[in-house]
Amino acid sequence: MAFRQPVAFYCICLGVGFVGVLASMVPVFSDAEESLGLDLLYQLRGTEQSRANVAIVAIDKESAGALDLPLRASKWPRQLHARLLERLTVWQAAVIAFDLFFYEPKEEAGDRILASAMERAGNVVLTQAIDRQTLSLPVSAGGRAAHVNIERMLSTLPILADAAVGQAPFPLPKVPVKLNQFWCFWPGSGNVPTTPVVALHVYAGEVFIDFIHLLREVDAVAAETLLVPETGAADVRRMIGLIQPLRNLFANDATLASRALERLARYSPQTLSADAMQLMRAMIRLYATESSRYLNFYGPPGTVRTIPYHCLVSPAGSGCDDDEAALLNGAAVFVGQTASNWIETHDSFYTAFSGKSGKDISGVEIAATALANLLEDKAVYPLAPFVNVLLLVGWGVLVALTGLHFTTAVSAAGLLLINGIYLCLACFQFRAGGIWYPLVVPMLVQTPTALIAGLIWKYRKVNIDRANIREAFGHYLPDEVVDRLSANLKELSLGGKVFYGVCLFTDAQNYTALSERLDPGRLTELMNRYYEVIFKPIKAHGGLVLQVVGDSVMALWSAPEPRPELSRAACRAAREVSAAVDDFNRQAGDKAMPTRIGMHAGEMLLGNIGAMDHYEYRPVGDIVNTASRVEGLNKFLGTHLLATREAMGAETDRMSRLVGWFVFKGKSRPVQVYELLDADSFSLEQQALTYRHFEAGLDAFGQRRWDAALKRFDLALQIDASDGPSRYYRRYCQVYREQPPDEAWDGAMHLEQK
Repeated sequence: MAFRQPVAFYCICLGVGFVGVLASMVPVFSDAEESLGLDLLYQLRGTEQSRANVAIVAIDKESAGALDLPLRASKWPRQLHARLLERLTVWQAAVIAFDLFFYEPKEEAGDRILASAMERAGNVVLTQAIDRQTLSLPVSAGGRAAHVNIERMLSTLPILADAAVGQAPFPLPKVPVKLNQFWCFWPGSGNVPTTPVVALHVYAGEVFIDFIHLLREVDAVAAETLLVPETGAADVRRMIGLIQPLRNLFANDATLASRALERLARYSPQTLSADAMQLMRAMIRLYATESSRYLNFYGPPGTVRTIPYHCLVSPAGSGCDDDEAALLNGAAVFVGQTASNWIETHDSFYTAFSGKSGKDISGVEIAATALANLLEDKAVYPLAPFVNVLLLVGWGVLVALTGLHFTTAVSAAGLLLINGIYLCLACFQFRAGGIWYPLVVPMLVQTPTALIAGLIWKYRKVNIDRANIREAFGHYLPDEVVDRLSANLKELSLGGKVFYGVCLFTDAQNYTALSERLDPGRLTELMNRYYEVIFKPIKAHGGLVLQVVGDSVMALWSAPEPRPELSRAACRAAREVSAAVDDFNRQAGDKAMPTRIGMHAGEMLLGNIGAMDHYEYRPVGDIVNTASRVEGLNKFLGTHLLATREAMGAETDRMSRLVGWFVFKGKSRPVQVYELLDADSFSLEQQALTYRHFEAGLDAFGQRRWDAALKRFDLALQIDASDGPSRYYRRYCQVYREQPPDEAWDGAMHLEQK
């Protein structure tokens, strides 16, 4: 595929690329990438199961009914939560995170029982409530009202806060858009870690010690600030207290994460188990990321393994089978409300899967999803800004090349194909590694832009081509034909259309002798002046000069259907051509070229005729052949301007005479032929008398009255000895008087020569 194109071609290609870059910076398109593009990737990927050992204990409508409790989770007795903790401790859950708020005291006995259960479990993380308030600021007279939004964490009930190993907020936006991200470190209160991050560190357990050792191997000086015991289990509260210093450590050294991952990759399986290494990779990447991460949803609500609350707190755990209980061993368990249609429930969020399932996802499942993402080191990763720019520019150039270089149909098919390939690639990358390729800008902005640019470019190119065609073909074809060819180049290789037309042929009598006598240069000059004499009357009366071969000219008057004006125009042009050639010959002297003219009319196919790489624009049909034969008939009749009855039309009533019916060689039907006369012929009484004698003789000839016909032709020749038709029929009267034609003869003359 050749790409020799003007500079503007490549500027447009780059322009489409930069259109994508600029569009990606516009909020409406960046929002659309999240609300439409990311949503489509989720739908194409479908539901998948998490490999992380994360489970949800659901406070749902079913459990409320089974335990005979109110729908509001805040009204459930805290002794019941203590019983749940005892069961989860027996089943050895690794970490238990409550997505419930305990900032208000209830029954003192219940609070003590829950606190005691938390202390015995030693792995409970509580979620702190966030209080959002909007305050009005005082303004001076005439000023505009001002408001400020204040967010603060509410303190958990002290008895419970002291019993838990840690507490953290888990703020999520509650706005009518899809939820796609969560905070790892909430900037609203100084980048404090959120519930999933704290739960991750509790879940890590003794691996956290190995994590600190790894950091000391990579950067001993910086890691010395982390006061963690060299051996033994780390105190969980102290471990949680180190999250913020670790965050600062990684923030101050941009290469620490990559160096730590390189060092970890050199650990042998004997040094650390595969699960421990996975946990350490998860923590390294956690600290190396921004404050927020994109959630990688596993599916619609309920995709994360969920166990109804009442199954675990029933007497002796009778509601939970042994297999289900066994799955809680070593699991990260989140306890919270899951039903999204409860009365006065606000803890549900719209996600990419909400539209398909008809349900929003609960906050507790989002927290569980976030922790599962951290444990699997699984997230949605947008392309880095620089990579995104390169992708959009490259994609823009590709689609623009496709849209501009090929035909419209091929461009549309090609753009559809490469967009399909791009979508498949984006879906594969999203499924394999959570890599998020942009879809809206490349497919809905750049591709249509490339297609429109291609249409405009082709339209401009077609106009330039048409102008070139006009200029080139205008020297060889009529303007009307050039218009059709410039509008549709394919006509050059097609057959044509059927029209009604009047065809005119001319032939110079003296051309062969002149071509032998004159050198090519002088002959060309002479013929150019001769053709100009013929072309002017033809074009003046709307005729098309279609063919010039040697000394012959073919012209045409055409229309979709028979029209009287065609015949009138053709006959007038023929008479003017004959008169103009007479004037030319009077001035040419010994270079005179007496010209014969023949005309016929009827249906024909007009278009490009030929094969392979050679075509000619000309009429095809019987009228062309017959017009040529009529022109040749002049030689036998001694005339210069003949036309068939079809070509004459209404012109047969004036300034013409019938010269007979003729069956040309190779044909079977007779053609009625007239001689076109000028007005001067009828103004002379003697010449008019000649025509009357010829007409009477022709009538007697057709009635087989040879003597009477011969007498009339002799009278005509006595008046005008140069009357060729009279001489022609006089000769045949003598022949037929001796050898009459058969009884089937219809008066037509059969010509055996062309």
